[in-house]
Amino acid sequence: MRTRRPALLGSTVVLAVAGALVAAPSANAVAAEPLCDHIPDSATPTVRPDDQGDAVRQVQCLVNNYSAYADWVEVDGDYGPATARGVHWVQTCNGTTGGADGIVGPSTWSRLYTPKPACAL
Repeated sequence: MRTRRPALLGSTVVLAVAGALVAAPSANAVAAEPLCDHIPDSATPTVRPDDQGDAVRQVQCLVNNYSAYADWVEVDGDYGPATARGVHWVQTCNGTTGGADGIVGPSTWSRLYTPKPACAL
């Protein structure tokens, strides 16, 4: 099963911005849905700072796509400081069990795949 960003649905709205007409996405428009398919959705390996590989790429992709975390994380497979900040944000916003320890275990994986509504995009 591939994970997708929730789609926006609605009709197109035209806005006047600085004298120019701009078509804005609306509730009926379907947004592009980047996939996070670096590992199967059913895989939930423990991921920690300084880890590398596809599981880290999956964490980075999910932090970027499935939370309102504003400081995008580069999906490079290296769990460095930027990834740690993103994981801490997800853990803090979602209230994962174990607190904001930066370790992606079962509770954090669950929140990455199904964030609380207030933490989602």
